[in-house]
Amino acid sequence: MEEPVPNTDTTPVQVEGGSIRIAGVVVLTEDGSYETVTLLNASNRAVDLTGWVIANKAKQKYKIHGIIEPGQFMSIPVAEPAFFRDKGDIITLLDRSGLKVAGVSYTKHQVKPGWTILF
Repeated sequence: MEEPVPNTDTTPVQVEGGSIRIAGVVVLTEDGSYETVTLLNASNRAVDLTGWVIANKAKQKYKIHGIIEPGQFMSIPVAEPAFFRDKGDIITLLDRSGLKVAGVSYTKHQVKPGWTILF
């Protein structure tokens, strides 16, 4: 049986839905710094996030960028003050075409300042 050939192409690509996941979010910070969203690239290819957005239940959108390597996490600081509600919210990740790639929700009972809510 032949061994699989590893993927050596490092060109970032647009990936199928479900390959980029929302792994966690920090809703409130103890020191008043940025809230963060942590993404996971569950694919075997680097993904260019330029033009992607994170949206909340109020339909506010925050543009993101960067390249997330295969199997890696990326924490994205959200510079909009109080972008995520401390009473619970829905977080949606949209690709550059505006299509939903991932979505999660949390309740007010999960929010602890400075702590990451895991999904």
